[in-house]
Amino acid sequence: MGARPAREGSDFNRLWAGDAVSQIGQQVTLFALPYAALTVLHASGGQVGLLQALYTLPFLLIPLPAGVWLENRSKRPVLIWASLLSAVLVLSVPVANAFGALGLAHLYVIALLGGVLTVVSDIAKTSLVPRLVDAGELASANSKLNAGLAVGGTAGPGIAGWLTGLVGAPYALVMDGLAYLWAALMTGRVRHREPSPEPGRPARDLRKETKDGLRTVFGTPPVRNIALHAALNNGGAQLLNVALIVYLVQDQGYGSGAYGLVLVCGGVGAVLGILAAPALIRVFGYGPAMLVALAVTVNAYWIVPAVEGSRTLVVASCALAVAVASAGTGIGGVVAVTVRQLLTPAELHARMNASYRMVTFGTIPLGALLGGLLVERIGAQETLWVVPFVLTAAVLPLVPSPVRTLGKEIVQSGESGAPEGPGGPGAVSEEEKVL
Repeated sequence: MGARPAREGSDFNRLWAGDAVSQIGQQVTLFALPYAALTVLHASGGQVGLLQALYTLPFLLIPLPAGVWLENRSKRPVLIWASLLSAVLVLSVPVANAFGALGLAHLYVIALLGGVLTVVSDIAKTSLVPRLVDAGELASANSKLNAGLAVGGTAGPGIAGWLTGLVGAPYALVMDGLAYLWAALMTGRVRHREPSPEPGRPARDLRKETKDGLRTVFGTPPVRNIALHAALNNGGAQLLNVALIVYLVQDQGYGSGAYGLVLVCGGVGAVLGILAAPALIRVFGYGPAMLVALAVTVNAYWIVPAVEGSRTLVVASCALAVAVASAGTGIGGVVAVTVRQLLTPAELHARMNASYRMVTFGTIPLGALLGGLLVERIGAQETLWVVPFVLTAAVLPLVPSPVRTLGKEIVQSGESGAPEGPGGPGAVSEEEKVL
């Protein structure tokens, strides 16, 4: 493939600039919603778990229909509308609070609808990126996008903690509304236009298209194994999310500053991992870089429930553990998205990404509900002991050869974009995995 015009590279930069700012705003919301539930509406651990579960429930239910819907649809307008609607949702929280009408039911609705828009926009964005950059630049482009996500995870909680202390959790969401409006503006400046469906195109078989997306994930061995890893990892991460905020804010009484500091350090670790990912891939290959990074860093989570003592010691230990573990997750995220983009046909990316998200994010609401249940039954600190067991188990699907032997270059086998035979599209032989 030849080099893309400079305009295409500029389009990616515009998309990235809007997305990076919206990620910061989104992290403010992910901080402020459960914090408002705990401190303003006096929610229980189970209610916080339900709030998290409602936000993530669309990750299980929406990806497949969204992927099929997006397959032959221009992604740019979808991204713009998703940003605008997200702005309306989050801005409704401070408005309701100003009129004394804010309640848990309102937060539940915001979480559920916000999750739907997040799923749709993420699938559209992931499917649009390969059309804006050359194949050889995908790892770097994904690294930039993931770096924006990690920077949001770094700056967002710190900003959220500061804003929450200054104006209160509901009004901190004003920043997220402005961030979504900025994302809509920058996406609107993307000049790339996807071709319209050809005239006379046969009627779509939505059932077959959905099956093709699932077959693309499960019929491509490296993508399948990475998906199994991500599903277990995401479920365990939700156990951590629910238990950690209750442990630090409610049990220990440390407030928004301490909790925000831990999340900021996690974001710093993720940024470092994401920035290091392209170099690690070049030196070790895709599979070894992902496997070794996660196998080592996941052990940091044993520190979180083990340390007791002064406020400084507990907060510093939690911050260090989350930072180290997040660095491994950052590396794994860059590898995961690049591998599935390279090993699957471009015309199936929307369906493939939707199926992948359904498999990998479907465990998130279950993890959130389980986290809330465990916190209420056995306590937050005890739940934090469960987390490293789950996240260590999540590394095991990466050990077999489909992932472990992925080298420094990846070649997609087959010319057809339709799944063929038991291997599915993009399935590669053992010889093709390591080049």
